[in-house]
Amino acid sequence: MDIKLETTKVTKPEVTYVRVGMAHPERAVLIYWAISFALGMLALRTLLGSWNVAATFANPGFVLYLVLTFAFSQALYVLVARHDDRPVLPVPMVIFSLGNGFFETLAFVFVYWLGATIGSTLVGLFAPAAANAAGFVLGLIFFAIYGGLIHGLFWLRLLPPHFDDSPRSKSIRKFRPMAEVALVLGWCLCLWLYQDIWTVVLFHTLVDVGLMLRVRPIIFHR
Repeated sequence: MDIKLETTKVTKPEVTYVRVGMAHPERAVLIYWAISFALGMLALRTLLGSWNVAATFANPGFVLYLVLTFAFSQALYVLVARHDDRPVLPVPMVIFSLGNGFFETLAFVFVYWLGATIGSTLVGLFAPAAANAAGFVLGLIFFAIYGGLIHGLFWLRLLPPHFDDSPRSKSIRKFRPMAEVALVLGWCLCLWLYQDIWTVVLFHTLVDVGLMLRVRPIIFHR
């Protein structure tokens, strides 16, 4: 007697692309980039037209500081962030990393420029010798405040939940503010000492590459 066996074909499940956060993340990012570009063209054309990367890299101690603070911040990020098995998407990674690395840097540097202008102008009225340093300090403060606000009010709403809530992760996350301040300090020193926006663009782009590799948000996909 022949017995016919029923077989079931098992297929590998497809990856489900789940968007978490804003309903139209690409649209929100493009609007943010457009606003950042407008601000950059308004106030940063001299910086953008100057190529002072060589001046920055002529100071190897400072470059080492930039590299170490970047590595420290990224190491902490890798330890506390998660991707929930979302795939790495090479083309969206390139689009987002290059786009945000450039356009959001314009927003950050505009805010730094605004703080530096206010600080140097006000202090210059009664202490001209301290005006330049005061501009740097207030620019740094503006930069740091803006960084916290834009991440809390925009990026955390747009990106999927990506921080591990384990006790180990929470203990490591306590060091992230210190790492971010050290990172921002280096970027602002680039602007203050060397008027070098392009090195800041480079490191910001690398930070965004780390985001796309570690968190893997589904953005600019198809």
